Amino acid sequence: MAASTLTALRVLIRLSLATELQYRVNLLQSLIGGAAAQATQLLFIGVILTSFGAIGGWSASEVMLLVGLRMAAHAIYAFFFRRVIDNDRVVHTGEFDRYLLRPVPAFLQLLTRQFNLQQLGDIFIAAAVLGVAVRNASIDWTFGLALFCGASVIGGGLIEASLQTIRAAAAFRLANTDALIGTIDSLVGTYSNFPLQIFGGFASAFFTFAVPLAFIAWAPAAILLNRSADLGFPAEIAWSTPAFGPILMMLAVTVYHLESRHYSSPGS
Repeated sequence: MAASTLTALRVLIRLSLATELQYRVNLLQSLIGGAAAQATQLLFIGVILTSFGAIGGWSASEVMLLVGLRMAAHAIYAFFFRRVIDNDRVVHTGEFDRYLLRPVPAFLQLLTRQFNLQQLGDIFIAAAVLGVAVRNASIDWTFGLALFCGASVIGGGLIEASLQTIRAAAAFRLANTDALIGTIDSLVGTYSNFPLQIFGGFASAFFTFAVPLAFIAWAPAAILLNRSADLGFPAEIAWSTPAFGPILMMLAVTVYHLESRHYSSPGS
């Protein structure tokens, strides 16, 4: 079963990639659009830093490290998991019927229904920003710290993916969850770009323990910059950041498959 699943998955990815490359002008426009969206957000943060010089006691170079980590994490999510936003359409058009007939988990079929080459724009911008931020930040690098940084980027991407996957799972019960896509994007894109202590104690706690945005970039940046005292929770929790993403993603996928049992075909 495992071998046949992998074979079928490779076929799905190959077909999706071929479809994406068939419309090269559209692909180029998507690449430019993805890069422009990231660049616009970066410009906005740059204006704030130019006006105030520091945010919450964090210098411009420290904030840019946080932003770089957030953008890199988002690029991981966007490239590998962005198609979870399509679940409403998949459910309501009956495309999910086909998923149930194939020897590949439905969630993997959702992720590979369209290959995300357009998200390369996100990756290029994020890599450039993080590269510059890492070089300018005052960090005493060790192998362990570099490993933590890389793992935190992956973990942060999985946290964002888990939030959108939980939202996608709701489509099996609710008529429409599209509005929640933008809400999650807005929350991540706004609050994950800044040291959370600037929003006050309640918001900081909410985005740490209720909606774990703190572990996308703020907690990893605090560890890298030796600023864990700003977090308001033990540094040991922040050091565990890379583990949170995989754990939350496994839970989210489990919820997705459980909720898919409530799927009712529009053709039935």
